[in-house]
Amino acid sequence: MMMDMLGRWLFRLCCGVGGIAGLGVTLLYLFQDKILYVPRIPGLPSGIWKYPNEFKLEYEDVDLTAEDGVKLHAWLLWGRGWTKEVIKSRPVIIFFQENAGNMSFRLPFLRLLVYRLNAVVFAMSYRGYGLSEGRPSEEGLQKDARAALQYVLSRPELATDKVVLFGRSLGGAVATHLAAEKQELIKALVLENTFTGVQDMVSRVVPPLGLLIGTGRPCNFLITNKWSNLQVIPRIKVPMLMMVSLQDEMVPASQMFRLHAAQTSPHCELEKFKAASHMDAYDVEPEQYWGALHRFVSTVCYGEEGAVPASR
Repeated sequence: MMMDMLGRWLFRLCCGVGGIAGLGVTLLYLFQDKILYVPRIPGLPSGIWKYPNEFKLEYEDVDLTAEDGVKLHAWLLWGRGWTKEVIKSRPVIIFFQENAGNMSFRLPFLRLLVYRLNAVVFAMSYRGYGLSEGRPSEEGLQKDARAALQYVLSRPELATDKVVLFGRSLGGAVATHLAAEKQELIKALVLENTFTGVQDMVSRVVPPLGLLIGTGRPCNFLITNKWSNLQVIPRIKVPMLMMVSLQDEMVPASQMFRLHAAQTSPHCELEKFKAASHMDAYDVEPEQYWGALHRFVSTVCYGEEGAVPASR
Protein backbone atom coordinates (compact mmCIF):
# COMPACT_ATOMS: atom_id res chain seq x y z
CA MET A 1 0.00 0.00 0.00
CA MET A 2 2.71 2.46 1.02
CA MET A 3 4.75 1.65 -2.08
CA ASP A 4 1.68 2.23 -4.27
CA MET A 5 1.06 5.60 -2.63
CA LEU A 6 4.73 6.54 -3.04
CA GLY A 7 4.60 5.50 -6.68
CA ARG A 8 1.49 7.59 -7.34
CA TRP A 9 3.06 10.56 -5.56
CA LEU A 10 6.24 10.29 -7.63
CA PHE A 11 4.19 9.95 -10.79
CA ARG A 12 2.21 13.10 -9.98
CA LEU A 13 5.40 14.93 -9.08
CA CYS A 14 7.00 13.97 -12.39
CA CYS A 15 3.89 15.04 -14.26
CA GLY A 16 3.86 18.34 -12.44
CA VAL A 17 7.52 19.02 -13.08
CA GLY A 18 7.13 17.91 -16.68
CA GLY A 19 4.11 20.14 -17.10
CA ILE A 20 5.93 23.16 -15.69
CA ALA A 21 8.96 22.45 -17.87
CA GLY A 22 6.72 22.03 -20.90
CA LEU A 23 4.98 25.30 -20.16
CA GLY A 24 8.33 27.02 -19.72
CA VAL A 25 9.63 25.69 -23.04
CA THR A 26 6.42 26.73 -24.80
CA LEU A 27 6.56 30.25 -23.38
CA LEU A 28 10.25 30.52 -24.28
CA TYR A 29 9.52 29.49 -27.87
CA LEU A 30 6.56 31.85 -28.25
CA PHE A 31 7.98 34.89 -26.44
CA GLN A 32 11.75 34.68 -26.85
CA ASP A 33 11.83 37.89 -28.89
CA LYS A 34 10.29 39.72 -25.94
CA ILE A 35 12.66 38.03 -23.48
CA LEU A 36 15.81 38.66 -25.51
CA TYR A 37 15.06 42.20 -26.72
CA VAL A 38 14.00 44.88 -24.24
CA PRO A 39 13.55 48.20 -26.09
CA ARG A 40 11.83 49.84 -23.12
CA ILE A 41 13.10 49.86 -19.55
CA PRO A 42 10.15 49.87 -17.09
CA GLY A 43 9.83 53.24 -15.38
CA LEU A 44 11.97 55.06 -17.95
CA PRO A 45 10.95 56.89 -21.14
CA SER A 46 10.43 54.67 -24.18
CA GLY A 47 11.71 57.39 -26.52
CA ILE A 48 14.78 59.59 -26.38
CA TRP A 49 15.91 60.22 -22.80
CA LYS A 50 18.45 62.98 -23.47
CA TYR A 51 20.35 64.38 -26.44
CA PRO A 52 24.10 64.45 -27.18
CA ASN A 53 24.44 68.24 -26.83
CA GLU A 54 23.49 67.79 -23.14
CA PHE A 55 26.72 65.80 -22.82
CA LYS A 56 28.92 68.35 -24.60
CA LEU A 57 28.91 66.42 -27.86
CA GLU A 58 28.39 67.62 -31.40
CA TYR A 59 26.07 65.36 -33.31
CA GLU A 60 24.08 64.71 -36.43
CA ASP A 61 20.71 63.00 -36.49
CA VAL A 62 20.86 60.19 -39.03
CA ASP A 63 17.95 58.37 -40.62
CA LEU A 64 18.80 54.98 -42.11
CA THR A 65 16.83 52.45 -44.11
CA ALA A 66 17.70 48.78 -43.66
CA GLU A 67 17.67 46.45 -46.67
CA ASP A 68 14.14 45.29 -45.82
CA GLY A 69 12.82 48.87 -45.73
CA VAL A 70 12.74 49.36 -41.94
CA LYS A 71 13.49 52.96 -40.92
CA LEU A 72 16.23 53.36 -38.31
CA HIS A 73 17.47 56.26 -36.20
CA ALA A 74 21.12 56.91 -35.32
CA TRP A 75 23.52 59.57 -34.12
CA LEU A 76 26.91 60.50 -35.51
CA LEU A 77 28.92 61.94 -32.60
CA TRP A 78 32.15 63.93 -32.37
CA GLY A 79 33.87 66.35 -30.00
CA ARG A 80 33.13 70.04 -29.60
CA GLY A 81 35.45 72.26 -31.56
CA TRP A 82 36.67 69.51 -33.87
CA THR A 83 37.47 70.79 -37.36
CA LYS A 84 36.72 68.88 -40.55
CA GLU A 85 40.40 67.97 -40.72
CA VAL A 86 40.34 66.58 -37.19
CA ILE A 87 37.18 64.57 -37.85
CA LYS A 88 38.68 63.12 -41.02
CA SER A 89 41.75 61.96 -39.08
CA ARG A 90 39.91 60.20 -36.23
CA PRO A 91 39.01 56.51 -35.94
CA VAL A 92 35.31 55.78 -36.44
CA ILE A 93 33.78 53.50 -33.83
CA ILE A 94 30.42 51.91 -34.65
CA PHE A 95 28.95 51.08 -31.25
CA PHE A 96 26.38 48.32 -30.87
CA GLN A 97 24.65 48.62 -27.52
CA GLU A 98 23.59 46.07 -24.95
CA ASN A 99 20.01 44.85 -24.64
CA ALA A 100 17.79 47.14 -22.58
CA GLY A 101 16.73 50.64 -23.62
CA ASN A 102 17.75 52.77 -26.59
CA MET A 103 21.01 54.52 -27.43
CA SER A 104 20.14 57.70 -25.53
CA PHE A 105 20.66 55.80 -22.26
CA ARG A 106 24.25 55.14 -23.38
CA LEU A 107 25.14 58.83 -23.75
CA PRO A 108 27.26 58.99 -20.55
CA PHE A 109 29.38 56.15 -21.97
CA LEU A 110 29.34 57.48 -25.53
CA ARG A 111 30.67 60.84 -24.33
CA LEU A 112 33.64 59.05 -22.76
CA LEU A 113 34.11 56.96 -25.89
CA VAL A 114 34.40 60.13 -27.98
CA TYR A 115 36.67 62.09 -25.66
CA ARG A 116 38.79 59.34 -24.07
CA LEU A 117 39.61 57.83 -27.48
CA ASN A 118 39.35 61.02 -29.54
CA ALA A 119 37.14 59.07 -31.92
CA VAL A 120 34.08 59.72 -34.02
CA VAL A 121 31.28 57.45 -32.81
CA PHE A 122 28.27 56.15 -34.72
CA ALA A 123 25.48 54.82 -32.48
CA MET A 124 22.21 53.38 -33.72
CA SER A 125 18.99 52.31 -32.05
CA TYR A 126 18.09 48.81 -33.22
CA ARG A 127 14.73 48.28 -34.91
CA GLY A 128 11.97 48.63 -32.33
CA TYR A 129 14.27 50.66 -30.05
CA GLY A 130 14.04 54.42 -29.51
CA LEU A 131 12.87 56.17 -32.68
CA SER A 132 13.59 53.21 -34.95
CA GLU A 133 10.68 51.39 -36.53
CA GLY A 134 10.02 47.65 -36.75
CA ARG A 135 10.34 44.73 -34.35
CA PRO A 136 13.67 43.30 -33.19
CA SER A 137 14.87 39.85 -34.21
CA GLU A 138 18.22 38.23 -34.96
CA GLU A 139 17.77 38.59 -38.71
CA GLY A 140 16.51 42.16 -38.31
CA LEU A 141 19.39 43.33 -36.12
CA GLN A 142 21.87 41.87 -38.59
CA LYS A 143 20.23 43.97 -41.31
CA ASP A 144 20.41 47.03 -39.05
CA ALA A 145 24.13 46.45 -38.54
CA ARG A 146 24.76 46.24 -42.28
CA ALA A 147 22.89 49.50 -42.77
CA ALA A 148 25.03 51.18 -40.10
CA LEU A 149 28.30 50.08 -41.69
CA GLN A 150 27.13 50.97 -45.19
CA TYR A 151 26.17 54.44 -44.01
CA VAL A 152 29.49 55.12 -42.29
CA LEU A 153 31.41 53.96 -45.36
CA SER A 154 29.33 56.28 -47.55
CA ARG A 155 30.54 59.39 -45.70
CA PRO A 156 33.69 60.75 -47.43
CA GLU A 157 34.37 63.19 -44.59
CA LEU A 158 35.02 60.28 -42.22
CA ALA A 159 38.11 58.08 -41.95
CA THR A 160 36.48 55.07 -43.59
CA ASP A 161 39.80 53.19 -43.51
CA LYS A 162 39.75 53.29 -39.68
CA VAL A 163 36.38 51.74 -38.82
CA VAL A 164 36.24 49.75 -35.58
CA LEU A 165 33.18 47.72 -34.54
CA PHE A 166 32.47 47.73 -30.80
CA GLY A 167 29.74 45.59 -29.24
CA ARG A 168 28.76 45.06 -25.61
CA SER A 169 26.66 42.06 -24.49
CA LEU A 170 23.91 41.64 -27.13
CA GLY A 171 25.73 44.28 -29.17
CA GLY A 172 28.77 42.01 -29.18
CA ALA A 173 26.72 39.35 -30.97
CA VAL A 174 25.59 41.93 -33.54
CA ALA A 175 29.17 43.16 -34.03
CA THR A 176 30.58 39.62 -34.26
CA HIS A 177 28.23 38.62 -37.05
CA LEU A 178 28.83 41.85 -38.96
CA ALA A 179 32.61 41.50 -38.60
CA ALA A 180 32.53 37.93 -39.90
CA GLU A 181 30.51 39.02 -42.93
CA LYS A 182 32.22 42.35 -43.74
CA GLN A 183 35.70 42.06 -42.28
CA GLU A 184 37.37 43.35 -45.42
CA LEU A 185 35.66 46.70 -44.76
CA ILE A 186 36.65 47.17 -41.12
CA LYS A 187 39.85 47.66 -39.16
CA ALA A 188 39.10 45.81 -35.93
CA LEU A 189 36.52 44.36 -33.54
CA VAL A 190 36.02 45.07 -29.82
CA LEU A 191 33.83 42.76 -27.74
CA GLU A 192 32.76 43.33 -24.14
CA ASN A 193 30.97 40.71 -22.02
CA THR A 194 29.42 38.87 -24.94
CA PHE A 195 27.81 35.43 -24.79
CA THR A 196 28.69 32.30 -26.77
CA GLY A 197 25.11 31.81 -27.99
CA VAL A 198 21.55 32.32 -26.83
CA GLN A 199 21.12 28.65 -26.01
CA ASP A 200 23.92 28.94 -23.44
CA MET A 201 22.14 31.88 -21.77
CA VAL A 202 18.83 30.09 -21.19
CA SER A 203 20.00 28.47 -17.95
CA ARG A 204 20.94 31.94 -16.65
CA VAL A 205 17.55 33.47 -17.49
CA VAL A 206 15.31 30.44 -16.74
CA PRO A 207 17.46 27.99 -14.71
CA PRO A 208 15.06 24.98 -14.85
CA LEU A 209 15.19 25.02 -18.65
CA GLY A 210 18.96 24.50 -18.55
CA LEU A 211 18.25 20.77 -18.45
CA LEU A 212 16.60 21.00 -21.87
CA ILE A 213 18.36 23.88 -23.64
CA GLY A 214 22.10 24.51 -23.79
CA THR A 215 25.20 22.97 -25.30
CA GLY A 216 24.39 19.35 -26.13
CA ARG A 217 20.79 19.59 -24.85
CA PRO A 218 17.82 18.10 -26.75
CA CYS A 219 15.59 21.16 -27.18
CA ASN A 220 17.98 23.65 -28.76
CA PHE A 221 15.88 23.59 -31.92
CA LEU A 222 13.34 25.75 -30.07
CA ILE A 223 15.75 28.70 -30.05
CA THR A 224 14.96 30.82 -33.11
CA ASN A 225 17.26 33.73 -32.14
CA LYS A 226 20.47 31.73 -32.00
CA TRP A 227 23.25 34.35 -32.15
CA SER A 228 25.76 31.51 -32.48
CA ASN A 229 28.85 33.58 -31.72
CA LEU A 230 30.98 30.56 -30.83
CA GLN A 231 30.51 29.17 -34.34
CA VAL A 232 30.97 32.54 -36.09
CA ILE A 233 34.00 33.98 -34.31
CA PRO A 234 36.61 31.61 -35.82
CA ARG A 235 35.93 33.21 -39.23
CA ILE A 236 37.10 36.65 -38.08
CA LYS A 237 40.70 37.52 -38.97
CA VAL A 238 40.79 41.26 -38.16
CA PRO A 239 42.42 42.35 -34.88
CA MET A 240 40.25 41.86 -31.81
CA LEU A 241 40.12 43.19 -28.27
CA MET A 242 38.04 41.05 -25.91
CA MET A 243 37.13 42.64 -22.57
CA VAL A 244 35.70 40.47 -19.81
CA SER A 245 34.34 41.45 -16.39
CA LEU A 246 35.14 38.68 -13.92
CA GLN A 247 32.20 39.63 -11.65
CA ASP A 248 29.67 39.66 -14.51
CA GLU A 249 26.28 38.76 -13.04
CA MET A 250 24.58 38.40 -16.44
CA VAL A 251 26.98 36.68 -18.84
CA PRO A 252 29.39 34.24 -17.17
CA ALA A 253 33.00 35.21 -17.78
CA SER A 254 33.58 31.62 -18.88
CA GLN A 255 31.61 32.35 -22.06
CA MET A 256 34.00 35.13 -23.04
CA PHE A 257 36.91 32.77 -22.34
CA ARG A 258 35.32 30.20 -24.66
CA LEU A 259 34.98 32.85 -27.37
CA HIS A 260 38.62 33.78 -26.87
CA ALA A 261 39.68 30.14 -27.16
CA ALA A 262 37.68 29.77 -30.39
CA GLN A 263 38.95 32.89 -32.17
CA THR A 264 41.68 32.59 -34.82
CA SER A 265 42.67 36.23 -35.37
CA PRO A 266 46.43 36.84 -35.73
CA HIS A 267 46.05 39.73 -33.25
CA CYS A 268 43.67 39.19 -30.34
CA GLU A 269 44.01 40.78 -26.91
CA LEU A 270 42.16 39.61 -23.80
CA GLU A 271 41.63 42.18 -21.05
CA LYS A 272 40.25 41.03 -17.68
CA PHE A 273 38.58 43.34 -15.14
CA LYS A 274 38.67 41.78 -11.69
CA ALA A 275 36.16 44.03 -9.90
CA ALA A 276 33.73 44.87 -12.73
CA SER A 277 30.26 43.47 -13.41
CA HIS A 278 28.27 43.29 -16.63
CA MET A 279 28.07 46.95 -17.66
CA ASP A 280 30.33 48.97 -15.38
CA ALA A 281 33.95 48.09 -16.23
CA TYR A 282 34.54 51.54 -17.74
CA ASP A 283 33.41 53.14 -14.47
CA VAL A 284 34.75 50.66 -11.90
CA GLU A 285 38.21 50.22 -13.45
CA PRO A 286 38.53 53.29 -15.69
CA GLU A 287 42.31 53.49 -16.03
CA GLN A 288 42.65 49.88 -17.13
CA TYR A 289 39.54 50.04 -19.32
CA TRP A 290 40.30 53.23 -21.24
CA GLY A 291 44.00 52.48 -21.34
CA ALA A 292 43.40 49.12 -23.01
CA LEU A 293 40.93 50.60 -25.51
CA HIS A 294 43.19 53.54 -26.35
CA ARG A 295 46.24 51.33 -26.92
CA PHE A 296 44.31 48.86 -29.06
CA VAL A 297 42.56 51.43 -31.28
CA SER A 298 45.76 53.43 -31.73
CA THR A 299 47.75 50.34 -32.64
CA VAL A 300 45.30 48.91 -35.17
CA CYS A 301 44.46 52.26 -36.78
CA TYR A 302 47.87 53.94 -36.78
CA GLY A 303 50.42 51.25 -36.02
CA GLU A 304 51.58 52.80 -32.76
CA GLU A 305 50.09 53.21 -29.30
CA GLY A 306 50.44 56.98 -28.99
CA ALA A 307 49.05 57.98 -32.39
CA VAL A 308 45.64 59.00 -31.00
CA PRO A 309 46.07 61.60 -28.25
CA ALA A 310 44.35 60.47 -25.07
CA SER A 311 41.94 62.95 -23.47
CA ARG A 312 39.29 62.97 -20.76
